[in-house]
Order: sequence, then C-alpha cells, then structure tokens
Amino acid sequence: MEKAERAGVETSHARRFRNFVGRSLVPKSPVLLSIRNYVLLTPPVFALRFHLRRLYWRLTGHKLQQLVKGEGVESGFVAEKVLPYNLGNINIINRGRTERVIAILRSIRGLKLGALKTLVVGPRNEAELLLLASYGFDPAKLTAIDLFSYSPAVRLMDMHELKFPDSSFDAVYSAFVITYSDDIPKAVAETIRVAKDGALIVFVYEHLALGAGNRFGKNNLSNGPDDLLAIFGANAGHVFWKEDFENDGSYTSSVVFRLTKPQAQQ
Repeated sequence: MEKAERAGVETSHARRFRNFVGRSLVPKSPVLLSIRNYVLLTPPVFALRFHLRRLYWRLTGHKLQQLVKGEGVESGFVAEKVLPYNLGNINIINRGRTERVIAILRSIRGLKLGALKTLVVGPRNEAELLLLASYGFDPAKLTAIDLFSYSPAVRLMDMHELKFPDSSFDAVYSAFVITYSDDIPKAVAETIRVAKDGALIVFVYEHLALGAGNRFGKNNLSNGPDDLLAIFGANAGHVFWKEDFENDGSYTSSVVFRLTKPQAQQ
C-alpha cells in the first residue's frame, strides 16, 4: 500500500514538473515552429533551397514539360493566354501571399495540417510546396498539379479535368489560380468531385473593380468570395474565413470553408 502511495506521489510530482516546463520554460503553441523550420524559412536559406532544387532537377534530367491545347488542355484561352503568362513567372517566389494564407489556416483551432491529404492546384513552382511543408503540412501528403512542371513534385494536369478518383482529398488548396479559368463552374465541379465530404477548401484569387474582369478580361468574380461561394452553392458548408481586400485598385479575395457533399455526390 505504501509503495502504491509513493508511486502516486511521484507520478503527481512528475506531472506538475511537466506542466511547469510546458507552461513556463518551453510553452507549446500552434503557431510556433521548430527551430529547424525557422532556419529553413529564413529568406537566404529558403531562396537557396528553392534554386538548388531547381538546379538539381535540371541536372538530373527533369526537363520543363507543359500541356498544350488538345493534349491535356481543351481551352484555347488557357493554352494561349494563361499558360504563357505563368511560364514567364516560373522562377518567382511569392512568399508573402502564400504565408498570409498559411497564417489563416494555422489560426483555425484544432486543424491538424499535417494530417490532411491535400491537393495543391497551380503552385507554378516548388516554392509554395516548400512553404506548406515548412509550416506544418506533411510533404508526403501533398499532391500538386499545374499546366507545366520541371519537378516530379508537380504533376501535369488541368484543374478542369482532374485525373483523380472521387473523394480523394481531405483538403484542396487553390491560391491565385481560379480566375485563370474560362469555365469556373467546371473547375469548381472538379474540386467538389475529388474532395471528400467535410474537406477543407481554400481559395484565394485576385480580381479587379466591378466590370473590369481579370488581367485577361474574363471571370472577374467581382463580388469577391461571395461569388465563388455561390458557385459552390449547397456544397459550401461552414465558412472559417472570408475576406475581400482592396489594394491599389485590385482586390484579393480569400475564403476557407468546409465542403459538404450529399450522399449522392460521395
């Protein structure tokens, strides 16, 4: 009996000590990163990683590939306007806009980013994937697609015709891509099809003033996230975040929500 009591006291002391360490010396926080990731995210180190990976893929024979009209892309607008524009920006690192979206996701209580099997639509290069992995997503659970790729981490595919089975993903992340579509309802329908019921849906995009359209004059979604949510319709469930931010005459819309799928769609 005395032995059991001593064991109970020791357990209690150990618990109090762990609580003291956790609260006072090494406080845990969902927004804190490991020291390793802090180092990897410092601008010089991150840029070096990004460019060394580009060089490595080139030296190991991974040539730049792209889809063309009739072979992976059916839309002339996408093939002739969207693809050349984005190819011209293939080496740009857009950290600021990506990290802002990630900060929103990391602020959602109880959301375990590392557990999500995630489809990343249109990353353009590996920078977005490196950022997602450094901020908590499991790189082994990231699947990326784009119209062009120099990396085996990004598969050649059009967001209007996703080559995945129904209900494949726990999350779909689409940043600054959807307004490049000339058939947004079709792209949304494909998103709904490949996402699971309850999946996390993340869309961010730019649009101009009412009636101005996007940089190519199409699909401005000028009412911000409400326009996009209207296309998702009854499939748009609980909304965690919705914003339309104006800056120098253009707008950045962002919306994060749960997907709901009736039994017939699953």
